[in-house]
Amino acid sequence: MFKLPAAALLGLLMTAAPLAQAGGAGGPVPASGVCRPGYVRPDFVALNRQLRQARTLWQAQGLKTYRYDVRQVAAPVLFPTTRVTVRGGQVTGTALAPGESGEPSPLARLTLEGRFDTVAQILREQARARCPDVRVSYDPALGFPVLLYSGLGDGGIADGFGEWTVTNFTPLQ
Repeated sequence: MFKLPAAALLGLLMTAAPLAQAGGAGGPVPASGVCRPGYVRPDFVALNRQLRQARTLWQAQGLKTYRYDVRQVAAPVLFPTTRVTVRGGQVTGTALAPGESGEPSPLARLTLEGRFDTVAQILREQARARCPDVRVSYDPALGFPVLLYSGLGDGGIADGFGEWTVTNFTPLQ
């Protein structure tokens, strides 16, 4: 992974933002139509059920004011970990997480509800892919998504996969 200067990053984002925001999933479909050896197709019925259950748990919390950190990869770019602040259900700010350098990721400006929307979008898109590779994890107590990985199980490398992780969730007053 490498980090890009801000100007180069902005140019990349203008063309790749929809795929990167969604966590990738735009990589090429393998020409041979063959998935990598040992490939197991994700269970999209189970993944969508888990999404609904997690979203219901999250909505039951009623949390509209909080802060979290997000680390995002839109291969081959590793964005610096970005701290997202949400007040009244709206993103009010982003900043670099402590110890990070560079510019905050412009792809980070999502509420946790927005992250649920991203997961739903990826599940819809990947269900149509030839060799989808999707992993999603949710916070067991509060329900919000803590990991989304999206790529292809065709044995290809690097380009076309995306991932984000949410850490340091903190409710605010």
